[in-house]
Amino acid sequence: MTASPRHLLFSLSVLFLLTACQSDDPAPALSPEPSLRVEVGTDPHSFAEFERVHIRHMRLDLDADMNRRTLSGHVVLDLERPVPGFQRLVLDTRDLDIRDVNAVRPDGTFLPVSWRLGADHGHLGQPLVIVLPQGIEQVRIDYASRPEAFGLQWLDAAQTSSGKPFMFSQSQPHYARTWVPLQDTPAVRYTFEATVRGPRDLMVVMGAAGNLFERNDSGEYHFEMPEPIPSYLMAIAIGDLVFAETGPRSGIYAEPEWIEAAAAEFDVLEEMIDIGEDLYGPYRWGRYDLLVLPPSFPFGGMENPRLSYITPTIIAGDGSLLGLVAHELAHSWSGNLVTNAAWRDLWLNEGFTVYFEARIMERLYGTDVRDQLAVLAWDGLNETLQTADERDRQLVRDLSDRDPEQAFMRVPYDMGRFFIDWLEHRYGREVLDTFLRQYFDYFAFRSITSEDFLDYAREHLIEAHPGRASLAEFEEWLYQPGLPDTAQEIRPRSDAFTEVDGWRENWQTGVVGLAELPVADWSVHQWRHFLIGLEGLLDAGTMAAMDEQFALVEQQNYEILFLWLMRSIEAEYTPGIERLESFLLEVGRNKFTQPLYAALAASDWGRDWAVEVYQRARPGYHPLTRQAAERALGLTD
Repeated sequence: MTASPRHLLFSLSVLFLLTACQSDDPAPALSPEPSLRVEVGTDPHSFAEFERVHIRHMRLDLDADMNRRTLSGHVVLDLERPVPGFQRLVLDTRDLDIRDVNAVRPDGTFLPVSWRLGADHGHLGQPLVIVLPQGIEQVRIDYASRPEAFGLQWLDAAQTSSGKPFMFSQSQPHYARTWVPLQDTPAVRYTFEATVRGPRDLMVVMGAAGNLFERNDSGEYHFEMPEPIPSYLMAIAIGDLVFAETGPRSGIYAEPEWIEAAAAEFDVLEEMIDIGEDLYGPYRWGRYDLLVLPPSFPFGGMENPRLSYITPTIIAGDGSLLGLVAHELAHSWSGNLVTNAAWRDLWLNEGFTVYFEARIMERLYGTDVRDQLAVLAWDGLNETLQTADERDRQLVRDLSDRDPEQAFMRVPYDMGRFFIDWLEHRYGREVLDTFLRQYFDYFAFRSITSEDFLDYAREHLIEAHPGRASLAEFEEWLYQPGLPDTAQEIRPRSDAFTEVDGWRENWQTGVVGLAELPVADWSVHQWRHFLIGLEGLLDAGTMAAMDEQFALVEQQNYEILFLWLMRSIEAEYTPGIERLESFLLEVGRNKFTQPLYAALAASDWGRDWAVEVYQRARPGYHPLTRQAAERALGLTD
């Protein structure tokens, strides 16, 4: 914080607030001590007292310095006061340099106010506490991010395919506070405007309206998000980007090296939007574009409204991995439109979305592909449930004393999806689709809890269609650990996988040779099932024979290659280990890197080698990837 004379008034202002608020306000009061004790509120991962004062609109004005790796400027927050007499605003920050805070009078002039940063709470950061005078509905904060901001990744020219620097954000679940001071909780939704200035030879894009289709000459870009969003959907990226249209309201942004392949891979994007609308109502966000990020992006995708982020590792040349795009698009309804109010309720975002994704894939590619994906999800979920902590084996989870990053595991995704599958089984597809359309309409642009969903489902499913499912069965799915016994009613099966199992067994028992396996007819999902079933069963000689027949070590489909590299670690297969080294140096997607490092750390031979490779790969990894890799390698707790 930059010192100024008005901060000497802080303790006096705090004492006034204590007197004003103690009588009927149960919120933690400001402490006159220098450390400024502020507790988390309704959302255990945010300091924001949003029930008393909350943001309704935000105006950003930022300069991006690609050399210093900072965003600097100011944000103006338009506020609402559900509790009119409440006279402080608490915002979330983490590693931000707060330079000044001013209230903005109704006539637009500035009024200096007292403010202070509270104690550092690790991954939660520091509360920014601002004295809020009566009659003030707007606050301006001048600030800058730091180069180590967890929610921003800055890549230098050597780390990109274009040979130019690149920056992108990752705000979910609680990293928006590392580049904007705000109420960083999914319970608060707001609209925003932004002006961002970057280098003239790069393009700035945001998850908002106003993205241009080509770079301008000034380096200044203007954006607007007219629909209210939660903070975790704030998104910005800067790079050498070009655009390719895929339809009247959709297209692809990517570095020049990726654009042609990406546009060809995602040419069904407009058709996907049409399918989504046909299933569950109008797409309410204007455009839907994709931004293909560098391979260091730690996730498969991120559902930022109007501009979803996508990893290039799904560009397989045959559209076989488009389920991920269907997933991010589906979030335009489940997650972005109707949002979990806290991370304990993540299944509301992800379970509905995985179900919706399956429905889109079924429309595009048929029930066979849908069933294959469902079996893979079922098997993976059950494997997770066998080893997961007891408190992580149910849909509604207690995360109050944990980093919300731990919410993101298979349970809210796949168990949530199978809960919706179970609803379809009990109520029928027609009834469920009608319910989901009404659900998305009723809760549109709102943040809700699992209990809100349960109350709505009680009225519109349980009581509207008696005898099909009970409230107790709903509650068992939501609150009890593990899959309920009733889940067996919807256990997925795939004839295509049954055939693969037969061929695998015949090959392993010597009935057929490698050349006789009908792999030319297999989908990527059948290949995955085949390789998963060989876990721990291959030796280096057999893998060499398979490589000679199928060239798996040269595989361009990352899902297949990843499993081949896992088998290579188990068998100490030298060509696979050589490919693994380059893979880890090239790819930062957590889905791949974390289990690979974990497998190496658990092997008899690989941990020291893995640590050496990781140290070389680390500069190109996102902080999230670094964090997961270091845990897998035992470098941190």
